[in-house]
Amino acid sequence: MIETNLVDFRSLALDPSPARKNELLKGVASLFAFTSERCTLEQIEIYDDVIGRLSDMVEIEARVFAAEKIASLRRAPERTIRKFAADDALEVASPVLRKSPVLNDHDLVAIAEKKGNGHLMAIAQRSVLSERVTDVVVGRGDSSVRRMVAGNHGAQLGERALAQIVQQALSDARTAEILGNRPDTPDTVIAQVIGKAVDNVRAAFSDADALMMEENLAEAARLAEARMSNAYWLGLYDFETAWEKILQQGGRRIASEALLCQYAIEDRFADVVATFALLADLDIEEAKHWLVRMDTEPFIVMAKALGIRFATVQSMLKAGPWKHRLDNDQRLEALSQFQQIDPRVARSRIAASRGVRLAV
Repeated sequence: MIETNLVDFRSLALDPSPARKNELLKGVASLFAFTSERCTLEQIEIYDDVIGRLSDMVEIEARVFAAEKIASLRRAPERTIRKFAADDALEVASPVLRKSPVLNDHDLVAIAEKKGNGHLMAIAQRSVLSERVTDVVVGRGDSSVRRMVAGNHGAQLGERALAQIVQQALSDARTAEILGNRPDTPDTVIAQVIGKAVDNVRAAFSDADALMMEENLAEAARLAEARMSNAYWLGLYDFETAWEKILQQGGRRIASEALLCQYAIEDRFADVVATFALLADLDIEEAKHWLVRMDTEPFIVMAKALGIRFATVQSMLKAGPWKHRLDNDQRLEALSQFQQIDPRVARSRIAASRGVRLAV
C-alpha cells in the first residue's frame, strides 16, 4: 500500500457521516483530473490508491461524480477505472465504459460477459470497438444494444455480429435504416435486408428525412476522417507512463520478446510501444509512430532484423490502433512480407537507415 498524507483514512473510518467522505472523493477526483497530465507515475499510483479506497466509503452520487471526472483521461488511475467500469451501478460504470481509453479488449469483454444490458449499451457507445468486443456485445445485448452497435461506425462488425444484426433488421425498420447507412455494410447485405424486409422497412429507406440523413452522414465522415489520422490514435494512449514504468522496472534489462508478446496479447499498446522501443533501440516518439502508421513495412523489417518470432509479429498486428486500422488482407500481406524477407537483408536495411553497420 502506498503511504500518503492526501487523506486521513483512520479519521475517516471513525466518522459515521458520509458527507465528508463524499466531498473528499469529489475533491480528490477533481484535483487529479486537473493535474493528471503533469503527474508522475508514483503520483498517479497514489491517486489510484486514494480514489479507490474512498470509493468504497462513499455514496453512489460521489462515485458517479468521480467516474465522470476521470472517465476520459488519457493518464488515468488504472485500477480505479477498472473498478468503476465493473460497478453494479450503471450510473458509475457508464461514463467509464463509454469513454475511458484505459480499458482494453480484455477488460471490456470480461465486463460484457458478466454484466447486463445497461453495461452492454454503454460499451456499444465507445468511439472504437474491435470485432472481438462487438461479437460479445451483440451476442448478449438486446435489440436496442444491437441497434446501437449497428449505428456505431467505429464498431468493427465481424461475420457473427453482422449476421445477428441483419437478422434483426429483417423485421425492424430502424435497424434496417441504420445498417443501410453504414459505409462498410456490404451491398449484398443491404440487398438482402431490402429484399426480404416487410413494407415498413422498405419505407424506412425511402422516406428517411433527407436533412437528418445528410447530417448523420456528415458526422460519420468527420469521425472516419479523424480515425484516419495517426494523431487521433496516438492521442488515446499514455506512452509517458508506460515508458517511465518500464524504465523504473529495469529498462533494457527486462525488455524481451516474451514481454513484448505478452503486452500485445493483452492489448496493452502503450507498453508494447515502450518495450519495442527498447528492443529496437528507438526513441519512444519514433517507436509509437512506427506502430500506428498504416505502412507496416518499417516495423516488419525491424522485427525480422531483431529476430522476433512470427507469432509475436502476428499478435502485434492485432494490438492497439492496428487492431482497428488494418483489415485481414493487410495483416496477411504484412505477415507474408515478414516470412519472405531475409534476416540479413533486414539488418542491412536497418543499418543503412541508421548510417551504421550492424553485425550480421
